[in-house]
Order: sequence, then structure tokens, then C-alpha cells
Amino acid sequence: MSIPLIRRWPVVAVAVLTIAASAPASARTSDDTSGRVNDAASGMIWTGLVADRSGPCAGLFRVAGTTPAMCTHGPDPAPAGLSVKSPVAPLAAGVGISALAVCEGDGTSGRRVEVLYIHGSTSRYSQFLETFRQLAEQVDVIYNESARATGGERHVRYVTETVNGACRPVVRDVQIADSALNANDWAPLVNAVKAAGYTRTDRKYMEFVDANVFCGIGGFAGDTRKTDANRSNTGPEYARADNGCWTAGVAAHELGHTLGAVNNNAPNASGAAHCVDEYDVMCYKDGPNVVLRFSCPDRSFDNRLDCNHDDYYHTNPPAGSYLSQNYNVADNLFLIRGGGTTPPPPSNNLALTATPSASYTSPWESVLAINDGIDPPSSNDTVNRRWGTWPNTGQQWAQLTWATAQQVRVADVYFFDDNGGVRLPASWSLQYWNGTAFVAVPGASGFPVALNVYNRVTFTSLSTTRLRVVLNSGAGSVGLLEVKVTS
Repeated sequence: MSIPLIRRWPVVAVAVLTIAASAPASARTSDDTSGRVNDAASGMIWTGLVADRSGPCAGLFRVAGTTPAMCTHGPDPAPAGLSVKSPVAPLAAGVGISALAVCEGDGTSGRRVEVLYIHGSTSRYSQFLETFRQLAEQVDVIYNESARATGGERHVRYVTETVNGACRPVVRDVQIADSALNANDWAPLVNAVKAAGYTRTDRKYMEFVDANVFCGIGGFAGDTRKTDANRSNTGPEYARADNGCWTAGVAAHELGHTLGAVNNNAPNASGAAHCVDEYDVMCYKDGPNVVLRFSCPDRSFDNRLDCNHDDYYHTNPPAGSYLSQNYNVADNLFLIRGGGTTPPPPSNNLALTATPSASYTSPWESVLAINDGIDPPSSNDTVNRRWGTWPNTGQQWAQLTWATAQQVRVADVYFFDDNGGVRLPASWSLQYWNGTAFVAVPGASGFPVALNVYNRVTFTSLSTTRLRVVLNSGAGSVGLLEVKVTS
């Protein structure tokens, strides 16, 4: 089934993306910055992008105002048939889908692409939820059908959930300030999304942004090394599409940049992170001196990656070929090699459906951490959200509240300890709401205090709408990374 992409790109002066160490002689360099002016109609917004000659973004653009350094090839213009200023309509149910998302493992662990709907004070989440799921699934079709053309199989490893018995991409509802959403600069939105907790190093974030600023823009590393240490194999990285460009083609294109396409030493590179041998998801005339070659004249290849299988995507490149010796997006660790696995049974972690609250939360931490479903790598987790109470000490608490009573009898608690101001508690306990007051859970097995593991307490089964972890500080303030509750 052909997927509606609407991806013909106009000619634009896209600037330099080359990494000096690996660039071909013909690649444009970071001196090539003349004439870069904002064009709001096409979504070509250059404000805040700095052409770097050194550092991690050498030969690329650095998104000024973000830390750590974030690199990009620059904005992509609205394709023919789309307008940055004209939001697209929701898709009808089932439009353009030839396959649902592929599940692997528990749907959250490891390197994954996470879909975000980003909006300001006005949300259209319920109206577009199914559209975002379908667009993500259409992107997966593009990546897998392109793999099949070289005899392989690849799927986007999404963060997934089971919906009506089917594996579907999770779509996060992310509200940020209107000023960040509509800024003529990518950095304010990036920083707002990071502040909301989307900073995992094992995530690429596919962003559907409810704004009319860009068409699309994505992070790009420009790393040609054929190794798992390639920068395209890590995150966080962000692939943005604004509401005038909510199509599978734009989403696949921007995700492609975050996955490492197209390096400037590729045989058919444009020198600006695209290719010139049309038709192809990643190819277009991105500069006035770029000459396209229509070596794949079938327009259906506008729905496919690397039409000649020689620049950035091949599941089994021939010995001695460019892709056998240089970075290959088909090897990216965010893609599933094969058909995935059967989704696991639904989690019985009751904490996931609760609303978290706390006695106090440090302004830079988040109480949402305690039941976000993320298993910490250690007690000193520097990647994911954390709940901490620094500089407050003494007795502190974190609470889970359910809309209806839950039957519970086990709690697992993972402590936050940064070996600085936040340390393991001297002791802790578990309380529940009995209808009039918080009281200790009956029959508690004990309250262990250990680093880098879940600390489990079992107790007499009870029904409650509120459960509270009470922490007594010891050498510093206290905190939690995750709480699990089961019946």
C-alpha cells in the first residue's frame, strides 16, 4: 500500500553540514553561510543556529542556548503540497496503514524512539492521538519496506503499549509554555522539552509540535564511523515536525537525520545531509548549486530510503562498498533487526495509574519520576527524572493517589543517592490512607535501605486510595527514583 507522504521539496539554500575529518572535497563547508535569512513561509528558520568550525558540531550547525551541545543540519522546507502556516487535518482511522507497530520486549527498555505531542496552553491530544499513532506506524513501514528491498527486515523500535490487543506506539502528551512553542528559534522548545523530563540517552524523540514555525528540523551527528560508538546510536536526539507538516514523509525524514542520514562522504551526498539521486525520502535539491540525478525514476521510491542502496541504508552491503566501510543507518541500534517479539502481558504495577505528590520537591527535580515506569540504572541516575528534597531534611514523603481504591500488598522502592546532597534515608516506612488518616501498613516485612536496587516491603493485603512512602533523612536530603506497587 502506498503511503501518502507529500514530500517534494523546493530548492533552498541549506547550509553546511560537513564534518571536516570525513567530508569529501566537494562538500560545502561552514564558510558557506551567506544568504541564510529566515523564510517563515517555508519554515526555514535559522535564528539560533551557529555554524561551528570546531567542537562536536564542527562543520554542522549548533543549536545555541542548549546544553550539552546539540548539532543539526539545519531546517528543512515545507514540501510541495504542504504549508507551514496551514495545519493538516486528522487522519481517518486506518488511513495509509499496512502494518501496526512491532513490539519488542517490555515496550520501554533499551534504545527506543518515543513519540511526543508537544503543545502549549491549547491541547488537541485527544483529537490527534490516533493520527500520531498512524503516522508513526507509516514511518515504520517506510523503514521496513526499504530494508526488504535489500533482503532484510528493520523496524523502528518505538516505546509501545497494548491498545485493544494491538501493539501501538505510545504518544506522550507534553505541555510547554506558549512562548517556547512558538519561538522563532528551536532552542526554547528543546529546553522546555528537556525540562519536562525527555532527556534519556536511550531515546530518539519523534516530535509532533502543534506550532507553525518550522516544517521539520532534526538533530544530526555527521559521524561516519562504522562502530556501535557512532554518535547516531545515542540520544537524546529530537526530530521535530510542526503541524503544517504532520506527514509520514516529514517524520521519516527528520528521524532519518537523527539516525545518521545522510553523511557527507556518501557517494551521492548533497553536502548538506541529503542525497541527490532521486526519488528517495532523504533526497532533494537543498541548494542552488545542487544537481539532482533521477536514477530511481519511479515516484514510489519517494516512500523509501536510499533507492540505490548505496548511500545510507542497506541491510547487507556488498564487500568493499561504501556502506560496508562507513556508517550505515540500517545498523542503527534504535532499529529492530527482525520482526520483534510478542508483547508481554500488561504490567500489574498499580503505581503507573496513580497521581504522584510529595511533601517537597527540589525545583530542578520532578515528583513525576516516582511512577514513570523507568527502571533506574543506579541510585545515582543522571539520565532520567528524579525526585529529591534538597536542601530540605528531616521527615519527607512521596505519595501515590488513585481515583478508585486499589488492593495492594507489595511495594518496591528505589532510592535516589547522588553521593552529595541527596543520600540514602536513615530509615523509611510505608503508610496508607484508612479513610480518615495515614497509618502504618499492617504486617510489614521490614524496610531495607540499599543502593542500586529496589527495596521491597510486603504487608497484609489492604484496600486504599493513597499510599505514602515516608523517609527520614540521614546524611543528607532524601529522594526516590521509582516506586512500584502490586497486589
